[in-house]
Parts: sequence; C-alpha cells; structure tokens
Amino acid sequence: MIVTKIETPFRQFLENLKVPKSPNGEGGTLFSPDDINYLTRNSSASVYEFKQENETDQEFYETFVKWLHEEVPSHNYYVEAYLIVYLRRNEYLSTDTFRYLSQNVPECFGKNRVWLSEVNHRMRFRLRIQLIRCLKNDFTCLIKRKIHRT
Repeated sequence: MIVTKIETPFRQFLENLKVPKSPNGEGGTLFSPDDINYLTRNSSASVYEFKQENETDQEFYETFVKWLHEEVPSHNYYVEAYLIVYLRRNEYLSTDTFRYLSQNVPECFGKNRVWLSEVNHRMRFRLRIQLIRCLKNDFTCLIKRKIHRT
C-alpha cells in the first residue's frame, strides 16, 4: 500500500472532488458549498490517499485499517471523517468488506461518525481510498445557517 498525504489547500481539494458523468448517471460534486463551508470553518484538516500496490483487495483493506489504528491519534474533540473508496468500474463493496470496515474503522474515531462514499466510474486496476479528517476546534451543537433568497 502506498500512503500519500495530500498537501493541496483544503478548500480547493474539497471543491475539486467531483464524480464525472458516467453512462448511467449524472456527474457532480461530492460536497455541496454548504458542506465545504462547514468543513473548512474552524477546523484543522488532513487528507491522505491510499493506493493498492501488490496486495489483494482484502490485504489492502486490512493494511489500511492497521495504518488507521497506528497513525490516527485519539482525542476528545469532534471529528468529521470521510472515506472515499474508489473501486473498479461496476464494482461495489461486498457485504463482507463493508462489515469489516464498519467494525474496524469507526473505533479509530471514537463516537464520531465516519461517512463512506463509493466511487466506481472508471476502469481501475488498483483500489484507492481517500481519508478526509476534519478536527473541529470549536465545535458547537447549534450552528446558525444563513439562507439567501434569490
């Protein structure tokens, strides 16, 4: 497994995360402008990319989980975490793989939620995962949202 820390400015990275148009559906962005504003406001973020190298799919997921347990610091802050799993065309996470990830990934983030998105629009030979972590520095349970009328 190859691990790379993505150094692109966080807002720019989120704005460029797009799902291209596929023959069966429309493309679009992964995060709405409101989501991007929420994730970038008062947070320290990190983005990592994991690429499958010379291992089986199961070994890749196991190595990813092992990396999470070793490298993700435990803390008492609120964290927004997103896993974007890039699969091969017309593939989906199997029930067993999803169960494995759902049992082993969330425990690295305490009681915080982890969102998983599957993207499978291109011919790929290797699996890829992007991990987005936003540590919310001054998280409050009530957030004021401004709605602009047009």
